[in-house]
Amino acid sequence: MDIERYMPLIEREIDAAFPKHGLPNLHDAVWYHMDTGGKKLRPLLAIATCEALGGSAQEVAPFAAACEVLHNWFLVHDDIEDGDRVRRDRPALWVKYGLAHGINVGDYMSQKVFEMVLSSKKYGVEDNKIFRLLDAVVKTAVKTAEGQTMDINLRASNVPTEQQYFDMVMGKTGHYLTVTMIGAAIIADREDIIPHLIEFGHSIGPAFQIADDMLDMTEGKGRGEIGRDIKEGKRSIMVIHCLGQCTHEEHSKLLHILNKPPEETTDGEVLYVKSLFEKYGSLEYAGKLTKEMQAAAMHTIKKTPEELHELLEFFSDKLVNRKN
Repeated sequence: MDIERYMPLIEREIDAAFPKHGLPNLHDAVWYHMDTGGKKLRPLLAIATCEALGGSAQEVAPFAAACEVLHNWFLVHDDIEDGDRVRRDRPALWVKYGLAHGINVGDYMSQKVFEMVLSSKKYGVEDNKIFRLLDAVVKTAVKTAEGQTMDINLRASNVPTEQQYFDMVMGKTGHYLTVTMIGAAIIADREDIIPHLIEFGHSIGPAFQIADDMLDMTEGKGRGEIGRDIKEGKRSIMVIHCLGQCTHEEHSKLLHILNKPPEETTDGEVLYVKSLFEKYGSLEYAGKLTKEMQAAAMHTIKKTPEELHELLEFFSDKLVNRKN
């Protein structure tokens, strides 16, 4: 499926929002981060969905580009919160430009998101639609911040549960994967299908996050190492499963490793945790859940208009089966 043809529309809107030769340590920092190789799947999905529903690619382009900036604003602050020094195999923005600039750049990008949505008016998008687009973005930002808080809170728990994990994932990942399609439906005057799009997000969001957790333990995620989530003490679904299966001694050692500061956690300890995952089938368990969630998403796709089926199936595969 050729969705890359929409890329110039997205790049046009981002270029307009961020002058490449603007304020030092602001605009250059934004572009340093934005040029690190993201696939722009979310904004591409927004435009493709809108066109499939009979809407205008040009009208939805500012919203689509805003969703890409929204995603990257989260990543800028996420790297700071997690202490990640590498993003897509390059120094993270806050490492290259300093912590103060990193925070400020993220704040700047957050407000540009709303400015970009408002700019939809230049293509004739009605005020009532713009209001609903802004409402969708606000709700997504709030839910994502709540989900990130749940993630940070969960790292301090020695008794994490699967329910806590899925609540966190839905907040942190599910909403901003879905908002792109909601905005497309608003532009295309198809708000009747939004409940089905939300249901789709409730399945594909967790599937994406679990696949992402597994990727960290196998291929790495462009952060300079494999198993970074272990050093950060993240309570992934694999950790939660393993804690419920291992011996008392292994349970205590696993928690001890997870609760250490990242800089004190050795590569040998990461390998030990990985060996526990292999011993107790935690990676296989995560893979099983991913397949179940993706299957649920496929079932939900059938409830959407037929013209969306191929697109959503393509998008699901891209998210869940990515390699970096």
